Amino acid sequence: MAFTYTTLVAAIEEYTQNTNWGGTTQIDVIIQQAEERINLAVKVANYNTKTETGALTDQTNSIALSGTGPGVAASNVTSPISPLYIKIRAGSATEDSLTPWQYLLLKDYNFLQEYAPITHDTTDGNPKYYSFYNDIGNSGLATFAIAPRTDGNYRYEILYLFQPASIITDTSGTWLSTHGTSALLYGCLVEAYTFMKGEPDLIQLYDTKFKEGLQLLISSQQGEFRNASYRDQALRGAA
Repeated sequence: MAFTYTTLVAAIEEYTQNTNWGGTTQIDVIIQQAEERINLAVKVANYNTKTETGALTDQTNSIALSGTGPGVAASNVTSPISPLYIKIRAGSATEDSLTPWQYLLLKDYNFLQEYAPITHDTTDGNPKYYSFYNDIGNSGLATFAIAPRTDGNYRYEILYLFQPASIITDTSGTWLSTHGTSALLYGCLVEAYTFMKGEPDLIQLYDTKFKEGLQLLISSQQGEFRNASYRDQALRGAA
């Protein structure tokens, strides 16, 4: 079954036999803590990943995304948490289809400064490396420094993780409350019994159930349905 906010709260209260959480928002904190643990552990395409594309002009050394970085605007649920990749290809929008994509390598920001320092005689080129940071001087935008500085026009695509909307705000249900019900419920019960200072044996039981549900969710996203069917059938035929 899929959970709504109301049915999830009811399930937590029935399992714990408790309706007194010490404050009207504490149950929301419990749910958000469980959601955060799951979201950081599971990378789900079209759920907690997002793609942004754009163009770079000559002598560009950074890319600023439209969303603010983590911790800058709590209400912005699409704020980037961490990048998964950046790829670029030379050319304008009309000619980039003729140019293959190149993936940049993630490096520390200090490495970029040593590899291609920006001075009056900076040597521009095809970017090879990037670093992720929040530019407080630019309204807290999530920013990617790139090195070396571009030597012409480029197109880019960035795939990054973000914090999806919580069931607390999307009360009718979320992707997680529909497809990850076991992990969500038992994650909430672990947080709830920790708050209640419950019996260690019971907390351990629910934590085990949570990890089982989490592993099933991870397997469904990274396991069998992502394998090549042709290859699997060929291997079975060779057995």
